[in-house]
Amino acid sequence: MTISTERKRLSRLMSVVGGMLAIGLAVSACSSGGSSSTDSSSIKIGVQFGLTGADAGFDSTYQDAAKLAFADVASSGINGKSVSFLYGDDASDPATAVSLARKYVTQDQVSALYGPAFTTTALSTMQVATSSKVPFYTPGSINPGLTTPFNQYVFAPNFSSADVATGIAKLVKSMNVQNVGMLVEDDAYGTSALSGAQTALGAVGLSVNSQQKIAATATDATSQISALKQAGAQVILLGVTAPAIAAALNAEIGQSAYIPLVTFAGSNTSLDTLATSDPKIQYYALTPLACPVGAACTDDFMKKWTAAYPNQTPIVWTVQAYVAAQAFVAGLQNAKDYTPDGIVTGLQSMQPYSSPELPCPIQFSSTSHKGNSCTNFYGITGGAVSFFGNDVTDNTLTDAK
Repeated sequence: MTISTERKRLSRLMSVVGGMLAIGLAVSACSSGGSSSTDSSSIKIGVQFGLTGADAGFDSTYQDAAKLAFADVASSGINGKSVSFLYGDDASDPATAVSLARKYVTQDQVSALYGPAFTTTALSTMQVATSSKVPFYTPGSINPGLTTPFNQYVFAPNFSSADVATGIAKLVKSMNVQNVGMLVEDDAYGTSALSGAQTALGAVGLSVNSQQKIAATATDATSQISALKQAGAQVILLGVTAPAIAAALNAEIGQSAYIPLVTFAGSNTSLDTLATSDPKIQYYALTPLACPVGAACTDDFMKKWTAAYPNQTPIVWTVQAYVAAQAFVAGLQNAKDYTPDGIVTGLQSMQPYSSPELPCPIQFSSTSHKGNSCTNFYGITGGAVSFFGNDVTDNTLTDAK
């Protein structure tokens, strides 16, 4: 996966999608609530991801992870019933996502919709699910609008972007700093990250004291890091995605600035490698996992993934995608019938789904369909991964290993 692809993916995850109301009205006008209301001998699940278009690099790994998690029940069935997973490409386009979801509901008579993982297409698919009264499970999107206000037919097992901001604020608070700087992408993603940071920091008695803007595709952050250093920043929040994160790391190394960096967007292998190249760098990154990919908590996943996809190297979101799919299967297994409403009941009444890969269980209820609020952070200091949050509630450096 390229840095450009991860930038697009992470930007989409936290963006606020315009025009969703119009799409929702169009879906409501066209939909007749055509989902099947009877429990047949076969369970049909409509799966859609952006396998072409802007989201392809990331969504394809979500589909691969889903297929891996679905393999057993696809061959053996669930509770005496066969299971059909119908796969489709929404082309990373909200309108196409609506059309595909409506086809699944009205023509294929599916009992549930699974995917996509990006905010734009997830929010549009949500409109179809709501109007058709068919459950929709998005394994990756972290947009708070999916589950707040409560929507009976929408399930999101990942944490939300609001959880991310809260986790970062708690991490920064534990650093005992007073002056917080922020590097902000000059787009909707940066605006959202800045707003979230201001709100979350305010709750712990801090604020963004200085900020610098940077283009999403920037390769040089020398002037911005220098300005934040001059402003007395004791920590720099990175409300930017992968290219600008790399620029910030290179600027710190080039200037010997070495101000702690905390990223909203998560990290990737190349960024981690860059951060470990200088032992004076302090770099803290968001992760959905309980340990780094390849460490003990991911052993079972790695064996299965390597056997199925020997030429693909998983990232943290690949592992999260696999566990999210497993939790969906657990909800199906818990269902008493396989009408859409039966699957809703199965998901929201299932036992918390615990997995060694995640720091806390995925759990739904009849009043909340956001399955996880746990954000976790690891730090690269001294040229190595030296911190991994054990206390997923507090996200403080006192939990450093």
